[in-house]
Amino acid sequence: MHDLTSYRRIRLLTGGVIPFVLAAALLAFARWSDPTWETGAQTAGICRELIAGTTEGRQALFGSCWVAPLPVLFYLPFAWLLPEPFAGGGAFLAAWLFVFWCVREALKSADPSGWRIAMVQAALAAWLMLGRNAEIMQVPAALTLGLMMLAAAGLAWWIERRKTRDIVSTAAAAAGLVLCGFPAFAPATLTVVCLPLAALGHRDTRKRFPAWLLLGGLPLVYAFSVWMLMNRLMLGDSLFFLRSLNYLMPEKLTIASPNYGQMFIIALFMPALILLPALILTWWKDSRAKNPGAGAVPAVAAMISLALAVAVYAHIFLVFSIDWPVMLLHATALAILFLTFGRLGRVWWLRIPALAVLAYFGSVWIKPAAVTVTDNRAEICRDVESYVNARTPYGRVFAMGYAGMDLLRGYEGERILPNLDLQLTALRRNYKGQNLYVLVPNPVGVNRAESVFWRYPDIYALGTDRLILRGTFGSWRLFELITAPTQEQLDEWKSP
Repeated sequence: MHDLTSYRRIRLLTGGVIPFVLAAALLAFARWSDPTWETGAQTAGICRELIAGTTEGRQALFGSCWVAPLPVLFYLPFAWLLPEPFAGGGAFLAAWLFVFWCVREALKSADPSGWRIAMVQAALAAWLMLGRNAEIMQVPAALTLGLMMLAAAGLAWWIERRKTRDIVSTAAAAAGLVLCGFPAFAPATLTVVCLPLAALGHRDTRKRFPAWLLLGGLPLVYAFSVWMLMNRLMLGDSLFFLRSLNYLMPEKLTIASPNYGQMFIIALFMPALILLPALILTWWKDSRAKNPGAGAVPAVAAMISLALAVAVYAHIFLVFSIDWPVMLLHATALAILFLTFGRLGRVWWLRIPALAVLAYFGSVWIKPAAVTVTDNRAEICRDVESYVNARTPYGRVFAMGYAGMDLLRGYEGERILPNLDLQLTALRRNYKGQNLYVLVPNPVGVNRAESVFWRYPDIYALGTDRLILRGTFGSWRLFELITAPTQEQLDEWKSP
């Protein structure tokens, strides 16, 4: 009875009280340190359109591998129930509560006393506060970190003790990671591939290889297939959410090497070699064990190898000039290392300085190099609306892409509308008799992945053959669609 009471107390503290206190402290710190900080900019903009029931909102939910569906679906109930900024605060609390709960789930079998779990949770919170990185303290980043820790810990426990629940939890976490966006695709796939391979050492588990492959890989394949299906149904192209990858390849290198996109895909498979020594150690230890399970040393080696592989993925993105996922991947690698430190050793006071050092140097590692200046959304919308109203009472402005949905979060007018995928002919047909304008964001950072830029690569600098520049508003440029009148319009003008 005493042991049961103690277990329930530890579960309440490490799975509820401490995570809530740390998440609330993070929210208060973020608000206090930076008044302009927001919990999930693009996510909130998509939720606004989904609640309004627009086609653009449904398309945006699945239309890009860089703005993934899982964070949006996580944020949506808060946006539906609460106004901003309370919706963002609630989603932030829930997301980081999930992260600290993941720490407990990853380590609860390693230390029944709970001290180890509480230390890692506190070290994670300290690391985030020391870093003051706005990119990491976001709802999408929190979900990615939490699921990656669950996947890494599940793989380690699967290697150590070979229980079916570990492969199931790892597979579920990897499927969730796929829905967190393209930066998590390769780590999630790598984790899933290691599940059946890790079971090849012992003769009792080797013969069940097809079962492990099915259990580990089916959730990931299913999640990715549903994403493709929704792209087919809503955008008419199963791979629409991946089309930006070809455009994002550096142009000068693409001309020099037509297979540069293939080189990028091949490079994403290279970090898998980092886990090979850990797998060999697992096979050797497993083959010598009486019962399936390689023990703690291969499990820790696998976690360290996975953290190194994720760090290498960050470097690959940087080499290929895709820089915006780098901070998130670095943070993911560090989060796995925090769990690894939580599994090491039996003397708790030795882990305190180790976690403190990791928190300090980790915060320096992921600290952004420069502070980016954000536009005043309300001012831009007001200026664009005033400009168009001064020129015509029949104007219609389309703010492009996910950045446009973010721009219109607080907009209450009817003159500016979001548009995810620019189709000039369709706009002209659907809005006959109106003066049409297109508001294009600066193609910097993740904005480069917007569909408007891989359809019209030079639109921000040069416009197109039917778009003429009318003005610059902050980092946005306003273009007017210039076309000859249709036959229907000519007939209307000629009629008495």
